[in-house]
Amino acid sequence: MKKERFEAFTDAVIAIILTILVLELRLPEHNHSAQALIAILPQFAAYIMTFIFIATMWVNHHFLFSQAQTINNQIIWVNFIWLFVASLLPATTAWLGADIFARPSAILYIINVLLFNLTMAVLRRQVIAKNHIDNMYNLSHQENLSFGINVSNVSYYLVFPTISICWTGH
Repeated sequence: MKKERFEAFTDAVIAIILTILVLELRLPEHNHSAQALIAILPQFAAYIMTFIFIATMWVNHHFLFSQAQTINNQIIWVNFIWLFVASLLPATTAWLGADIFARPSAILYIINVLLFNLTMAVLRRQVIAKNHIDNMYNLSHQENLSFGINVSNVSYYLVFPTISICWTGH
């Protein structure tokens, strides 16, 4: 498979995921008051957090593959796993937004984010190894920081759910 086709497919899937993400955001149909909008602020906050997270990972993905010259089947399949984990984000975001302080939905969301980070890290390592890329320190450092924050967040959320959820998207 040519790298350009691979990138175009990934871009299309991410665009669909972002579209599904916004479609999960439900505006009040019968109540057009300020209170009705305030009531959906948790859903909107979860949406914004996830949108920024996906956008950041897409930028990282784009930068990674701008440095790559070739891809192989292993890279393609890890990318599919990364896209699968990304495709779960609209569902876990919607559940989180329904009750932003509920532990089960927050923990599932954090685990989804961790898996997204982990699969991206595996993908990055494979692309770097296959293409012998040396200049990926900043991307690697950023992903490791994000992964570390999210790993600590799972434990921390069990004790302080209100504060912890604010850090999930970083």
